[in-house]
Amino acid sequence: MRAKPLISLTAATGLIDAIARGGGHPDLTLRTVGLDRSVISQQEGFIPCAVFAQLLEAAAEDTQDPCFGLHFGERYEPKNIGPLVYVVLNSPTFGAAFDNIGRYLHLHNEAARVSRTVEGSWAYLRHELVGLAVEHPRQHAEYSMVVSLNTLQLMAGSQWAPVEAQFAHKAPNDWSEQTRVFGCPVSFDCPTNALVVAREFLDRQVPAADERLYPIVRRYLDGVLQDGPKEEGVLAAARRAIVEIMRDGDPTLSGVAKQMGLSPRTLQRRIDDLGMTFKRLVGETRHRSSLNYLRDPKHTLTEIAYLLGYSEVSAFNRAFRRWTGSTPSAYRQSAHRRD
Repeated sequence: MRAKPLISLTAATGLIDAIARGGGHPDLTLRTVGLDRSVISQQEGFIPCAVFAQLLEAAAEDTQDPCFGLHFGERYEPKNIGPLVYVVLNSPTFGAAFDNIGRYLHLHNEAARVSRTVEGSWAYLRHELVGLAVEHPRQHAEYSMVVSLNTLQLMAGSQWAPVEAQFAHKAPNDWSEQTRVFGCPVSFDCPTNALVVAREFLDRQVPAADERLYPIVRRYLDGVLQDGPKEEGVLAAARRAIVEIMRDGDPTLSGVAKQMGLSPRTLQRRIDDLGMTFKRLVGETRHRSSLNYLRDPKHTLTEIAYLLGYSEVSAFNRAFRRWTGSTPSAYRQSAHRRD
């Protein structure tokens, strides 16, 4: 059984305030999709993309704002997303920025598929949402498109606008708000969501790009892509949650489930369906993380033990010997010789 795609909780930064500001009832809205304030307020962790899409639809209904996703995205600060946005903002050209969005967005939103195409005089930054089990995810689509617009305006200037904004969903009765926000003609019932720009825009240099920061952030994201587990999304997300919380001690099923926005029973069932146990998942994640930490000479063994959730270095030594047959110190020495 394939796990449902996940989205980072950073996508929901400010959502509770947005619902309240729109005259809605945040806690009631969250409960309609099985979430509570403690989950959605976190900056680390993931929730199913379908739940996020349903939450935006519920917020639109609760606030009686048919453009809720559009307005939430309009106020959203793209830098909340993290390294993904920084590699985009510091890309040498806008074409490279488009390519980086397509390459790395999956790390933030597993349901998003972004690509750029060129047709004649026009270039298209296409954005699709797949696997949501939501027939018409209008709110999520408009939110995502506005966040893309905001990101490009950080690079090109606040007055920049695309030639056209295209949406895959049906036209609402009134699309004046979409026209206002995007500052250009808007079309609906299109093959995909897309921002349309002149072909020459792709070769335009990004004025404020930091050529020193760009390769650093890109190497980091490439490392995440390379080192990330090539497995079902729920296991990858669980590993990320384990890494975040294990420095506070031994990760528990309930703690990891809360970080992911799932119930412990749901997480347990999904792990079981994939032939994994929670204990084994924690052990494998600690093992992988320990190897990464040991390759970095800045971390002492005491620090690594703490980052892995061990109260004493001796406990880390015993676990590492069980995983590898070697000690952490011996592994570090051999790794440095290989480098």
